[in-house]
Amino acid sequence: MNNNFYNIPEDWYQEFNNNFNVTNKQMDPSLADPKEAFLRGNLFNNLYDPYKNYRYGNLKPTNQKEELLYNILMYKFALIELNLYLDTHPNNSSMINLYKKYLMEEKKLCDQYENTYGPLTVDSENLGTNSWNWIKSPWPWEGTK
Repeated sequence: MNNNFYNIPEDWYQEFNNNFNVTNKQMDPSLADPKEAFLRGNLFNNLYDPYKNYRYGNLKPTNQKEELLYNILMYKFALIELNLYLDTHPNNSSMINLYKKYLMEEKKLCDQYENTYGPLTVDSENLGTNSWNWIKSPWPWEGTK
């Protein structure tokens, strides 16, 4: 790969790849659980570098609706991180399987939320066919009324 095309300094590129500890045997990087990854903003333990003495906070949902949204966002974040990893390591079957596992969990949580509280997005399958349900209840970011 020609790193100069992307203007990536060679020393940074080498450090990045060394942190993943990836070899031809496709060793898997060490991963945080989705909750910790979401809170700290990084799924990969080898790439997490805390800023000075900064401690990330623990989010505390106050009701079931907030907890469902929190868990959905947590899995969406992990899926994005795994997607980025798989873009550069497309043959890593264990990471593909983990991606599929998290995708199923995220889908289950979205279905649970939408069946209880209404659609999360305008392209949701739970919009219904007889009326435009998207505007009938508070939007996910509005909270409860």
